[in-house]
Amino acid sequence: MRKNTKRLVIGGIAVVILGGIYAGLTLIPEKEDASSETESVSLVSMDTDDLASVHVSLESEDYTLQFTHDDSGTAYTMSGGEETADYSESLMQELMNNACSVSARLIAENCDDLSEYGLSEDDSTTTVEITDTDGATTVLTFGLSSDILSGTYCMKDTGDTVYLLDSDTASSLTQSQSYYRNLTVLGSYYSLSSELQTLTIDSMSDGSTITIQARDISDMDSDAIDFYSDYVFTAPISCDADDYTLSTGILSDLQDALTAQAIVEDNPSDLSKYGLDTPRAKIGIKTNSLDATVLVGSTDDDQGIYLMKEGGSTVFLSTASDFNFLSDDWNDWRSTNLMPCALVEIDSITVTEDDMVYEAVLTVVPGDEDEDEDDDGETITATLNGETMTDDALQQLYLAVSSVNYTRLLEEPETAEPEVTVTLTMTDGSTRSLAFAKGGSREYLVSVNDGGFAYGVHQDDLTSILDALTTGSADDDTE
Repeated sequence: MRKNTKRLVIGGIAVVILGGIYAGLTLIPEKEDASSETESVSLVSMDTDDLASVHVSLESEDYTLQFTHDDSGTAYTMSGGEETADYSESLMQELMNNACSVSARLIAENCDDLSEYGLSEDDSTTTVEITDTDGATTVLTFGLSSDILSGTYCMKDTGDTVYLLDSDTASSLTQSQSYYRNLTVLGSYYSLSSELQTLTIDSMSDGSTITIQARDISDMDSDAIDFYSDYVFTAPISCDADDYTLSTGILSDLQDALTAQAIVEDNPSDLSKYGLDTPRAKIGIKTNSLDATVLVGSTDDDQGIYLMKEGGSTVFLSTASDFNFLSDDWNDWRSTNLMPCALVEIDSITVTEDDMVYEAVLTVVPGDEDEDEDDDGETITATLNGETMTDDALQQLYLAVSSVNYTRLLEEPETAEPEVTVTLTMTDGSTRSLAFAKGGSREYLVSVNDGGFAYGVHQDDLTSILDALTTGSADDDTE
C-alpha cells in the first residue's frame, strides 16, 4: 500500500513538471520554431562615412547622435541632453559602427498579432531612426525580449514583418543617453605610469602636501640613468621614489579612481552636499596631454566618493577605496637608498673620520677608439690619498657609498655630532653628503646633505665604507 502511494506521489510531481514545461513552450510565439534555422536578414547596411544621424526614442528620453565626415575624420554631436555634458567619442564611435550594420533573423511575415512580440500600437516600444547622408531613414522598432532565444523582437519601418535581433546588438542600439557620457573625470584618457610629469596631493591625512615629479633625464649620462628611480619627491623633502611601490599603489589606484562609476549631477547649485565646497583633498595632475586638478569630496552611504574637476561642471561618483592612499604615510613610497648615484657622475669621494681624511679622486681614462667596447672603452681609475687604487677597491668603495639604505625614519630629526662624514663631489661641481652619528644598538643615525639626523641605518653600511678605505691601495695588491 505504501509503495503504491509513493508511486502516485512521484507520478503526480512528474505530471506537474511536464505540464509546466508545456505551458512555457506554448508561450513562445508559434512561428519562432519554424524559423529557428532562418538565415540572417540585413536590416541596415552602409559604410560608416554614409551615416548622418541616429535618433533614439526611449520610454523616458529622446536623443540624437549626429555625424559629420570630412578628410580629417568623423565628428560627433549629441543633442537632447545637457548642453555642457562631455561625451565619450569611443562609445559614440561604437554606436556608429553598430548602427551601420544590423542583421536579424526573420521570425514572422504578415504577422496578424504583433502584440505577441510587444510590437503593437498599444505596446511600449523603443525606436531607433538611422539616417544616411542622402536623407534615407530606416526605423527599427523594438518590442519584447526573449530570454530563451537570446534576442529582441523588432520591425523595420512600417509593416507586419517581425525579426529577432540578438540581445547584444539590440542593447547597443538602445542605451540611455547617460551611457555615452564620458566618465573620465578629467575629460581625457592618459597613462599615469608612462605620461606623468607632476603629481601634487594636498593634502594627506597628516596635513602634508606631497609632490612627485618624473625625473628629468634629458641631460643625464646613459650610464647613470639606470641608477635612479623614474620619479623623485620634491616635497616635503627631496628624495628618490620607489618606482614599484608608486606604480602598483598610488598611481594604479588613482588611474582607476579617475574613471568614475557614475555621474551624479551636472551644473550643481550646491557643492556642500558633496563635500566639494571645502574638498577633503586636491590632486593636481600634469601629464603629456593635460594639466588639471581634481577635487575630492565626501563619501556616500555606499562607499562611493564624490569627485569634480576644478573648474568643471559635473560631479562624479568613484570608488572610495581607491583613495585610501590619502591616509597612507607618504614615506612608504620613498626609496630607502640615501645616496643613489652612478660612478661616472663622481669626481671625488672624501671620507672624514675623527682627524683622518681620506680622499679618493677619480679619473676617466679614454680607451682605444678601435676597441669594440661600450663608451669607446673608457675606464675609470682612482687614487686614494695619492696612492693608486685597484679596480676592486674602487668598486667596493663606490658600492658601499651608493648602497646606504635606511631601516627606519625618526619621527623627529635629531641633532648630533657626526663621527664619520662622506662627501661626494660630482662631475657637475655639486656636492652630496652623508653624516653618521652613533644611534642605537648596531645602528647609526644619518644626516643627508647637512639636514637633521633623521635616518636609522645598520652599522654594517658604515663598516663597508670604512673597510673599503683600508683595503684601497694598489700597494697592497699581491698580483
